Amino acid sequence: MDDNAIIALFNKRDEQAIEQLKLKYGAACRQIAYNILKNREDAEEILSDTLLKVWNNVPPDLPDNLGGYVYKTARYEALEAYRRKNRKMRGGDAVTVSVNELSDCVPSNNDVEAVMDQKYLASLLDRFFAELGEDQRRIFLCRYFYNMEYKEIAKKYGTGLSRVKMSVLRTKKKLKEFLSKEGY
Repeated sequence: MDDNAIIALFNKRDEQAIEQLKLKYGAACRQIAYNILKNREDAEEILSDTLLKVWNNVPPDLPDNLGGYVYKTARYEALEAYRRKNRKMRGGDAVTVSVNELSDCVPSNNDVEAVMDQKYLASLLDRFFAELGEDQRRIFLCRYFYNMEYKEIAKKYGTGLSRVKMSVLRTKKKLKEFLSKEGY
């Protein structure tokens, strides 16, 4: 079933929408959650939380890209679950390392100006990713959106581990230069 048909089911508040969403996006959502939490049961719970959150938000939200909306929701839910479980932990684990690797590219400010600036940053990132080659974009997003390990990415794309690491390093450098040039 295509995304427009699924959204139409959501608009009618037809519970079949949840089943269709699970069929189409469930496996990827589970994998996103598993990559963050490293626990199959927790990943399944995140899928349920994601489906519920999408059910509660669509409508009134009408996403242009349903898959992106669902994946973003799953990632957010998994990160929140991770934070709840690991409040006392300080660094050293894969998710923290993955997020911290980007901290030198995107500064973190928790003030009102930073919150208002998020849309601008999102548009800059859209432009940056549009300028990247497809391979670089996929590898970078696997690492930092899906929280995949380098060796998982190498296996997924049938390439060498050193190529993946170098691609991520070069893309991070490009991102830092791009954001700096744009005043970020």
